[in-house]
Amino acid sequence: MTEYNDDQYTSKSEQKRDDLALQELGQSLMELKQGEQQRLPLSDALKKGLEEARRITSNEARRRHSLYIGRLVRESNTEQIEQALAALKDPFRQQRLSNWVDQIATSEQPKEADATLQQILETFPHGDRQQLRNLTRNALKAKVADPENASAADKEKFKRERRKLMNYLNQLDKTAPLY
Repeated sequence: MTEYNDDQYTSKSEQKRDDLALQELGQSLMELKQGEQQRLPLSDALKKGLEEARRITSNEARRRHSLYIGRLVRESNTEQIEQALAALKDPFRQQRLSNWVDQIATSEQPKEADATLQQILETFPHGDRQQLRNLTRNALKAKVADPENASAADKEKFKRERRKLMNYLNQLDKTAPLY
């Protein structure tokens, strides 16, 4: 008589649910732009399959191809792909960047902003420390001490320097690998 190992047994229904979840993950990967796909930890076969999916226009062919993409996702590191996809679609990403810019703008001296700069560089290790320090210094130099009595040109200069810092952080965020 053979013994069954209950830990490794998965029902057919559970397997179908898993396959459907992987197929849906594949469809969400197919909907991403090419630049976003490049940031994800995808295998070469999966990258080729997603590239092929861009050329398919027929609905039935896309459905069949999504089955194929689901199989490729199953063969690759699914957990890592899901984590990277969640990081890519993080709704608080932009808010985090804005908070960093606000923390830097409220600093009195560039040295006070060093902790925030360190957080940014830990999150985006590919960032240029010197450029980030220059943008911070320029924003703090342009900061208006008395906003009510300041001229429109001074206010505009501060907004411009702050926008430059925000644009650099957005650029870092868009180029950061998610794995």
